[in-house]
Amino acid sequence: GKDGAPVIYSFVDPQCPHCHEFLKDLKADYIDKGLIQVKIIPVGFRAETLAQAAFLLASPDAANKWFKHLDGTELLPAKTDVSTQGVQKNLSLMQAWKFTATPLSVYRARDGEVKIIRGRAKDLATVLADLPS
Repeated sequence: GKDGAPVIYSFVDPQCPHCHEFLKDLKADYIDKGLIQVKIIPVGFRAETLAQAAFLLASPDAANKWFKHLDGTELLPAKTDVSTQGVQKNLSLMQAWKFTATPLSVYRARDGEVKIIRGRAKDLATVLADLPS
């Protein structure tokens, strides 16, 4: 999304099919149109996805790599030589909040309240209307 657009923070696992569908839902109708920004917070629940999330976190072009991964044109490698410390901190934060599944999205609503979406949002139009303009 464009600078200044409302922000949603989403914890995602690179192999989570619900994360894939949620972000595909957002991309065409909201992100590409500049209506929202999505800050992706990669996590990994298994060794392979931990390594993929670490690769994504270390990538200088993470958003492009993520969306190529989603559309199947580029796989995220499960490299073992990339530090997983950042991803482990993301996962620790998520677990400290007692959240155990992805996607998990957090945003500040128009009224200032922090809202949490567990799983794939069922009604994105309502979420968008709830974001500050």
